[in-house]
Amino acid sequence: MSVKKPYHKENLRRDLLDAGRKYVRDNGHQGLSIRMLAQQVGVSPGAPYHHFPDRRSFLLALAVDQFDALLQEASQDTEDGLSSTDVVKLRAMKFVRFALDNPHMLELMYESDLTRPDVAPQLQQYQEKSHQSGADSILRCLPDISEKEAGMRNIGLWTSIYGLVSMINKGIIRPFGDGEYSIDEICDWVVDRAVRSALAP
Repeated sequence: MSVKKPYHKENLRRDLLDAGRKYVRDNGHQGLSIRMLAQQVGVSPGAPYHHFPDRRSFLLALAVDQFDALLQEASQDTEDGLSSTDVVKLRAMKFVRFALDNPHMLELMYESDLTRPDVAPQLQQYQEKSHQSGADSILRCLPDISEKEAGMRNIGLWTSIYGLVSMINKGIIRPFGDGEYSIDEICDWVVDRAVRSALAP
């Protein structure tokens, strides 16, 4: 029998999110239950409900937590002495790596009940922040274009990138040519061309 451990309020929330992230990464979100997570972190079945009223609220918090981590990581790129163009490509490649390493989490964040039939307002806020951050990066590279043009270029760039990772995760794009075309090479080539197109004069 597992020993139930006392938790400070903020620690329990963080421990539940960490356990949920690991579960989703390994198994997807469909089979996740609050009771199971409570058992994993060693608390009573009712303890998580002080932080998350139901399963959907937990999954939403988990998706928001991942969006927040991605945006925080992206915001650090400008401090590395990179050119504006390199920052755009670096952010794109970081997203590609995250998406390929965490296909189940990507599904939760972009293609789950949290986004259908309508996007949850909290997720929409993060999607808009992410879009604005990308558009601002393009505008820094091309200061003479309008904000709307930068936004449209950002949409075009991320349409290519999300399409790429979705097709790889679904097995539509895979290594071929007896290893001549690796996934890493394909990703680098596609992202490089997509960034060049987004930043073309």
